[in-house]
Amino acid sequence: MFIILAKASAALLLSGGLMILVRNQLAVESYLTQKRLPWLLIFWAIFRLIPFVIIYLICSFTPESDVAFYYYPIGLAAKTLKVMYRDVYCPYGPLFGYWMSIPLFFWNNSKILILHLTLIELLAVWLTYRFYEGKQTRGERLFRGLFYMMLPVPFVFTVMSGQEDVWLWLFALLALQATIRKRSDYLCGLILALGLLSTKAVFILVVIPFLLLARRPIAFIAGLATLGLPTLVFLYLKTGLLFIEQPLEEGSYLKAPNWASLLHPWTSTFINPSLSVWNYVGLLISLGVGMLIIQKVRNRDYSKYFPLFFIATFSIMTVVQKNAVANYAYLFMLPLVYRFVNFHNKQEVFWLMLFNVIAAVHPSFWWRIGQPYYETVGEIFSKPVYMLEYAMEMYLIGYLLHVSIKARKELKNKSFLPSQSLAQV
Repeated sequence: MFIILAKASAALLLSGGLMILVRNQLAVESYLTQKRLPWLLIFWAIFRLIPFVIIYLICSFTPESDVAFYYYPIGLAAKTLKVMYRDVYCPYGPLFGYWMSIPLFFWNNSKILILHLTLIELLAVWLTYRFYEGKQTRGERLFRGLFYMMLPVPFVFTVMSGQEDVWLWLFALLALQATIRKRSDYLCGLILALGLLSTKAVFILVVIPFLLLARRPIAFIAGLATLGLPTLVFLYLKTGLLFIEQPLEEGSYLKAPNWASLLHPWTSTFINPSLSVWNYVGLLISLGVGMLIIQKVRNRDYSKYFPLFFIATFSIMTVVQKNAVANYAYLFMLPLVYRFVNFHNKQEVFWLMLFNVIAAVHPSFWWRIGQPYYETVGEIFSKPVYMLEYAMEMYLIGYLLHVSIKARKELKNKSFLPSQSLAQV
């Protein structure tokens, strides 16, 4: 239970710091604006590099979970030019292992992967900071960057768990910049193909809306095909259908929290969540939410509504996918902080911090109490830890639904953040 106590302690300590930070927002923003320093790099050093040194170098802890079971063996296989899926089990995109192999050339140790992931997260933060230039003041953008770095979900899932979910936002943001700044549907398609091959199958939820909104769909498809087609041919020749089967296999596992884990005690007699059909139902619901948003904002500025689309789509995906876990909150936390959080609404900030504390702890807690998947309501009340775990699930799912609904409501509000229209770019 040490890891649970460590994550809970870190989450509560960070939350205390965040409360002080929010209370002094104006003073902090003023200070950050006046001092012309590389603040994002400083934030990374304080909240990522120093904890990494303490945890993994001074205390000599070894990364567990996905880093140990997936990232490290996949990275080693890619380093020696082995074929993904055929020579090593890989539930990620075929290029994921090659990203993981880069730091292993400098230090052949799983610990370096944690540092590698924090650097990629820093890139995502910097790009988001740049993305909101002209829409928010420098002080506000830096304050939101600091707030994000201190949130328990990004901190725990990066430094202590080594998750890569923020990559989806990174690639989506790069594709968005190609659309807005370069006005290149081909480059947008190329970047999205790279993102799909480098991350997870759920990245398709980003690719399809971009295709529907492309000014030149043929150029967009050509960009996807330039990288995607030769990769698919190579994988089929070398692995058969393993490159499809292994990522889909992950979807067969029942995890928590999601609709299935929450409702199963009440519906176990007539709904079987283990059926594979629920994976596709969840995917269709997530895609449907995105399509509804696209329909409402088809003729409006990408830069204004895309973060809301991303937040709404992936927050609802975390609810409706039967293999979803609280880690997925890390996937959309960065755009949520920059686009969504109203620091003047202290109640809203409190509920966000509470969500972060629970989400940061829940995966480890659920795993170490035996990964319960309750068959009956009575089973929930059979042990105090089960009651606590189920209460955590209820709050997480409730907050995720709130976020998705709020994002859709925001789209109906025409007072978007000021930004250039596509015609002006």
